[in-house]
Amino acid sequence: MTSRSLRIDHQALGLISTIADTPDAQISAQVLKTYHAAAGRQLLAAGLLVRAGDNAVTTSMVDHDDEPVPLIRSPEDGSHGYFSPNAGWMKVRPEQTALYRLDMPSLLSRLTTQFDLASRYGPINLIPDLLWEIGDVRLGRRVERVPVWFARRFSNEVVANQIADAARARPAPRMRIMLTTTPLRHLKLHAASGQMVADVRDVVDFADGLAVHPDILAARLDGTHRPDPAEPLSLSPDGKQLIILGGAPISFKTEIQIKIIRRLVDGFNANKRYSAEELLTEAGSGSGSLRRTFGSLKWAQLSPHLKSTNGLWAFEF
Repeated sequence: MTSRSLRIDHQALGLISTIADTPDAQISAQVLKTYHAAAGRQLLAAGLLVRAGDNAVTTSMVDHDDEPVPLIRSPEDGSHGYFSPNAGWMKVRPEQTALYRLDMPSLLSRLTTQFDLASRYGPINLIPDLLWEIGDVRLGRRVERVPVWFARRFSNEVVANQIADAARARPAPRMRIMLTTTPLRHLKLHAASGQMVADVRDVVDFADGLAVHPDILAARLDGTHRPDPAEPLSLSPDGKQLIILGGAPISFKTEIQIKIIRRLVDGFNANKRYSAEELLTEAGSGSGSLRRTFGSLKWAQLSPHLKSTNGLWAFEF
């Protein structure tokens, strides 16, 4: 592959985001040529767009009508075309009917080429063609690796809820990064503790051909926790610090405490309550009570705002 074919500029990356946000991650050759010629050439040269079939419609070239025209096959030679009232049979060249699909394995390979991954087996597709687990990545000077996922179509509320359910079903022991091609202003995903969502356009290194730069990602990660005074609960991305009603930070050190606090904060945002048994079991605690799990000092800080109703716990204000 030549260095020219590796070049992906900001315009081409924007086109990737546009295509990735469609249901099938597809774009027609006609749209590509008419509206995205330069960017399309980059993606085709880089192997990020692959032929996925043929479009069933086109726009009339002679009838001055923007309405789509269904294509049919010629009984004579089997070519695609349509009948025009003004010009008769109009043959459409094969390259005009092409449909291209975003090659997700190639895209993920290009995005993650600079990652120091714990495993080299490649991304795991958790939701078909929508959500991938990239793996645990070493970022900056952190001792522990950071789990990284990738998702597309966060602008669709149904898809966003599917991805959120998958994330809850597969909780990360540490803060998780969710890369996406969806612009952050279009997200339909509710904020979740222990998770940072990053638009790939904000963290790629264009000089290295579309790769996400670990140092940029680490810098974004280091600057994510800015408590919002308007929010009653503010939990740091790593789950180690909770601020309640703008008060003094409450620190957590054990994985068990962090898992329980994340669950409770997520429950508060989703208006859900949990039994102590459910919280303790999911966190892997054998202490038998929330008070013993957090210890007397932290429980004194939490208990004024953490209440039980009919045996179900939640933050209340």
